[in-house]
Amino acid sequence: MATASYKGKTVLVTGGAGGLGKAISTSFLEAGANVVLIDVNQERLTACADELSAAHSNRVLALKVNITDEAAVEKMMKDTVSKFGRLDVLVNNAGIMDHFDPVGELSKSLWDRVIAVNLTAPMLTSKLAVNQMLSQEPAGGAILNVASTASVKGFPAGAAYTASKHGIIGLTKNTAVFYSKKNIRCNAILPGPMQTNVADAFADGMNKEGYALMEKTSAYEPGACELSKVASAVLYLCSEAGSACNGACLPVDNGWAAF
Repeated sequence: MATASYKGKTVLVTGGAGGLGKAISTSFLEAGANVVLIDVNQERLTACADELSAAHSNRVLALKVNITDEAAVEKMMKDTVSKFGRLDVLVNNAGIMDHFDPVGELSKSLWDRVIAVNLTAPMLTSKLAVNQMLSQEPAGGAILNVASTASVKGFPAGAAYTASKHGIIGLTKNTAVFYSKKNIRCNAILPGPMQTNVADAFADGMNKEGYALMEKTSAYEPGACELSKVASAVLYLCSEAGSACNGACLPVDNGWAAF
């Protein structure tokens, strides 16, 4: 359920064609926004774009983009502005999971890939979004980073994912401080378990120690969060109603941060 009006606003969502990204994209469309769907999976992107365009004609732009490629990200921003004229909200949602490997068992190739997608890519998209938001009239906008309970804890994932999501908090706070006087806000949400493609990949790759811990603690675990409720928190933080929030890192997790 949409909680704010975004009529006439343009929102770009990375990883926007599946899981939480699709829920966020749908909620912004229902609130009146133009939405740019960014995804690396062409089949998923096409299916999502067709579905959402049927209900929201002329307000969906779907772009297949490798967000770790700086040139591709630059073209993504140019295509967005060419289509809709401006950018009001960037949602850095795209991310990948590791295999729950501690540092002693972590391969450099996995580390490099997780950091590239989960931390370097949001830096690239945020850099271009900030410069676009500063140049347009009226200037300003909002950036929302999808962090994780792993941003503030040591065990919800492996070393690579945990480090990448800790880094997102630093990127969020630094961006908030430097651009607060220029009408650009930056916040983060810290989701817990959700039924998404990232969660599925996490389960597939988890080692025996991770499964043993989950079995031991399952009796006390909060339930998985509904995607629509997480999306509603995103809309609030990016809206005028949430304009007092800047540099906020909000758990949206059914209590997992306390678990």
